[in-house]
Amino acid sequence: MEEPAKGYLDILVIDDDPHVREIIGVALRGEGHQVVAVESAELGLEQLPYFTFEVAFLDHHLPGMEGLVLGEYLRTNNPRMQIALVTGAADDRLARLARSNGILVVEKPFEVDQLLDIVTSYQQAERDRVAQAKAAARAGWEADVAGHWQALPTFFDAPHVPQRIEELLARRIRAALDSLRFGSADAERDRVAAYAGLLAAQVLGVHLPRQKDGRSLFQHYDALMGDLGKAPAFPGEGDAS
Repeated sequence: MEEPAKGYLDILVIDDDPHVREIIGVALRGEGHQVVAVESAELGLEQLPYFTFEVAFLDHHLPGMEGLVLGEYLRTNNPRMQIALVTGAADDRLARLARSNGILVVEKPFEVDQLLDIVTSYQQAERDRVAQAKAAARAGWEADVAGHWQALPTFFDAPHVPQRIEELLARRIRAALDSLRFGSADAERDRVAAYAGLLAAQVLGVHLPRQKDGRSLFQHYDALMGDLGKAPAFPGEGDAS
């Protein structure tokens, strides 16, 4: 379950005290979330076919079913749901049982900020989870260019590249690198252009002239990437040009 694109969370509140329901509901709706607040576990369960709740605040002493039992059921229905018992009768046993099921305990009387912190922590954890999942997916599709760098010219076997093409590549790569160095407004475009040009030069077996300071254009590119906080693309390939 990725963090909802709708921009808010669906939050379930179950408490038989209408005053508590109102306090929690007002606070959470004020943060832009959708809140379903009911007075019993049965009414809460009736909402499950219609909502995928990300967070639930449950009174422990509910008519018909204890909040902890309901929380355990909700967790099996949605393993990533953040559940918190809001109770005025928390003891060591209840706290231990809740903790063993990944359920938080908020003692009454509570501060509204305690509830908001729980929601914020859930949102951050979900953002981190989604980012890690995307990074893992991307990692699986990245080509190992560096591992096959030296073999590229032989594989493509494109001899006798016209001099005008060599000069064009060198000129365009230098222009993109200069733009990056001086803070171009199109930095991402220039970064991609420079990388594409360097990769093309290696594929075609083009000899690129070095900079005045003796560095290759590959080294120049990687140095600029370091300044931008990005990983180098051509480590160890400074002599490839």
